Amino acid sequence: MTEELPPGWARTPLGSLGEWFGGGTPSKAVGEYWRDGTVPWVSPKDMKRPLIESAQDRITERAVRESATNLVPANSVLMVTRSGILEHSFPVAVNTVPVAMNQDLKAVAVRGVDAVYASYFLRSRAEDILRTCKKDGTTVSSIDSDRLAAYEISIAPATEQKRIVSKIDELFSCIDEGERALERVQKLVERYRQSVLKAAVTGELTREWREKNKDKLESGEALLARILKARREAWEKAELEKMKAKGITPANDKWKQKYEEPLSPDMTDLPELPDGWVWASLDMLADIVGGITVDQKRRTEDCEPVPYLRVANVQRGYLDLSEMKSINAPRDRIEQLRLRPGDILFNEGGDIDKLGRGWIWEGQLSNCIHQNHVFRARLVILYSLNKIISWYGNVTGRTLFMRLGKQTTNLASLSLSKLKSVPVPIMCPSEADEIVSRVDDILSITDHHAGEIEKQMRGSSSLRQGVLKAAFSGRLVSQDPADEPASMLLKRIAAGRGTNHAAPMRGRKKKTSA
Repeated sequence: MTEELPPGWARTPLGSLGEWFGGGTPSKAVGEYWRDGTVPWVSPKDMKRPLIESAQDRITERAVRESATNLVPANSVLMVTRSGILEHSFPVAVNTVPVAMNQDLKAVAVRGVDAVYASYFLRSRAEDILRTCKKDGTTVSSIDSDRLAAYEISIAPATEQKRIVSKIDELFSCIDEGERALERVQKLVERYRQSVLKAAVTGELTREWREKNKDKLESGEALLARILKARREAWEKAELEKMKAKGITPANDKWKQKYEEPLSPDMTDLPELPDGWVWASLDMLADIVGGITVDQKRRTEDCEPVPYLRVANVQRGYLDLSEMKSINAPRDRIEQLRLRPGDILFNEGGDIDKLGRGWIWEGQLSNCIHQNHVFRARLVILYSLNKIISWYGNVTGRTLFMRLGKQTTNLASLSLSKLKSVPVPIMCPSEADEIVSRVDDILSITDHHAGEIEKQMRGSSSLRQGVLKAAFSGRLVSQDPADEPASMLLKRIAAGRGTNHAAPMRGRKKKTSA
């Protein structure tokens, strides 16, 4: 059902408001198209602001003349029509200077209608435009240009348009200030969170507790010796079980000589630890393994589908299990890689900021394994140290991971041997329990505040939509009966355009030789 328009308003297809422009990408092989460019070349990555006065990339006027792109006049309405962002958003902006665009955008140089007014209207109808104008069956989300041009826009009288834009600007400015205040608080909460974690992994958080209980605490040296003894015993037990499965009974203890001593920690530039703490390599403390390789050609015999963790699931200080994938894995590999509660997870690589990022597996899914880009560390003696190791890696150890990692042009990676040599602080179980208890209590409060801030940030988005809805239903500003009706404005626009229903889209130009 079509909504009733306020007095003096009228509807018209978006395509009737002016000349339409498509975009294109000048050849990267022609350096003169890009070197010392003066024309902003807008792509979806630039469409994060309501007003476009510049772009991340610039091209030359020659590039405009000789490529498929076009020069779009100032005060046109720019729209993203091809991008993954169209899965959830419809970016719209107005350019304050002449710009060129890539092929993922369309623009309309509106005549007689306030461009900012038109952009606000399209933003208010973003959800409906995505629902009614999106193409079906395309690899990348796309808007059908013909349907978009036919989409009806509600036009207020010219003077009322200016009042509406002015009021929206005023209210959005207030919302912007509120969002900036929330962002400032958000940063303070995160900064406090990081300071708590740093105090935890450096011993400062439990300094007084440690002094008060120093006569009751196991020393770090004694604890490490106990862990190393348990590590060797676990290896010997596993070896005996392997030999027994093969029907072999060892005649002597020479087989024990095959035991590989753990790697020593990389002690480069390490700070001094509190009394009773010691540095140990991750290899001394845990069994560390890589995961399964994703192989689409793997034969399915003796395999079964199981969920597996990817880099995207392993975040810094938490696991994001909202989008899990499955893999056909051999049953023997499932046995080897099945995650257990308490396992520590580390990302092997990807972007540099993902290096060493991780958290603890808490048994959220049964029969879950991990990809080869995610390492799993299982403590020889399981206690609260697992959380402390993960906090250390996510906070203090971030620079260490970057130093130990191998970086190429676009990717960074951390080898298994480097991860094994990563130094971590260890302390007696009772102090580890105290640290984790205190940190968990504090983080539960900070996480609550962070959640409330996120909730208010989402509320500001709803508030913007509420303002836009009020604006284009005639409730944001008063109507003036003396204003010239929008129908008269549209008649003048049509007369200036000629008899065509919609202005033709300026398309691809024939290229000249470079």
